[in-house]
Amino acid sequence: MQPADKPSNEKIQCAILGLGNQAFEHLQASIDHPDIVIVAGIDKKESSWDKVKETFPSLALEYFTELDDLKDSGLIIDAFVLALPHHVYEGIWPGLMLWGKPLLKEKPLGRDYQEAKGFVQQSRTAGCGLKTAIQRRQHPSYKFLINYLKQHKLTPTEVHAHLHLGKGQEKPTERFDLGWRGDRSQSGGGALLDAGYHLIDLVQFLIGDFDVISATMWDGDKADNGQDIEDRSWLTGCSSETWLMIDTWVKGESNNKGGYLKSEKVVLKTSQGILSANREGVWLEEQKLFSSDRGWQYAMRQQLADFAFCITTNNWQNDMILDQLPAMRKIEEAYRLSSRY
Repeated sequence: MQPADKPSNEKIQCAILGLGNQAFEHLQASIDHPDIVIVAGIDKKESSWDKVKETFPSLALEYFTELDDLKDSGLIIDAFVLALPHHVYEGIWPGLMLWGKPLLKEKPLGRDYQEAKGFVQQSRTAGCGLKTAIQRRQHPSYKFLINYLKQHKLTPTEVHAHLHLGKGQEKPTERFDLGWRGDRSQSGGGALLDAGYHLIDLVQFLIGDFDVISATMWDGDKADNGQDIEDRSWLTGCSSETWLMIDTWVKGESNNKGGYLKSEKVVLKTSQGILSANREGVWLEEQKLFSSDRGWQYAMRQQLADFAFCITTNNWQNDMILDQLPAMRKIEEAYRLSSRY
C-alpha cells in the first residue's frame, strides 16, 4: 500500500530525526536513491544543520529544531528515519505515534527489552510500521555467506564472531568524555548493546535462534558491576546444533602505534571446512570465494530500499524485524548473567 495520496511513481518523502554521524550515512545513501528522498532534518543544534549543508550541498533539506515545528510547516512527510541518542526516544515516542507514519530506527530497538517491547506495541497500535536499521545483513559479503550456507545446506557446529572498534589510545593523556553513552540510564549499556547488537543480529541471520549460556563483561580492568558501561563483552551461546562465541570490544588489539586495531570477522566451522567472512570478502579455508567493498554505501542504500518496500507493500513481518525483540532478550539476559559474576 502506498503512503496516503501518493502516486506509485513518486519517491517516499522522509524526515530524519537527529543529524549526528549515523544520520550522515543515511543522508549519503539517500542521494539519487530510486525509492526514498530525505526532505527534512530535525536537530536542536543549528551547527548540525550547517554541517549537513556543507557536506551534502546537493541535498535540499528543510531544517527544524523540534518535531512539532515540522508538523506546523505543512511539508508532506511519508516516513521517518530515526538517528537520535538512545534515551531521547522515550520522550518523543508518543508524539511520533500521532503521525501514524512508518519508522526506520537505528539500533538498538530499545535500551532494554521492556522499552523495545513498548515501542513495538505502541507502533502496532498506532499503525506505524517499524523497522530497525542494522546494516550488516545488507552488506554484500554477509549476504553471500548466508546464501552459500543455504545453497550448500551447511549448518555450522561452531560460530566465532568478533567486532573490535579500534577506539581510544593505549596511554591516553586525558579521559575521553563518553557523553550520554557513558550514562547507563541514558545509553542502556556499552559494548554489547551498541556494537554487540550487530553481532547478535548477524549470528541470528546465519544460524537462527540461540540461547545465551554465559556472559562476562569488563570496564577496562574492572569486572562488570551492573552499573558501569562495559567496554568489552564475551557472550557464549548455543542453538540445537551450533555453539557460538561473540566478542565485542570498544578498543581492540594494539596497533603498536599507541592505539588499537579495528577488526571484525565471523568464523564458522562446517562439514566443508572453515568458512570466514568480513566486510572485504568470504573465504573457505584459504580460498577466497567472494570479494566486496568494505564500505557501507551499498548496504545503506539497500536498507532504504527495503524500508521503501515495507512501506509500499505494507508488509512488516520479515525475518529481520521479527528477530529484534529476541535480540533484545538475549542482550538483557547477557547483562543479567554478567552482573552476577
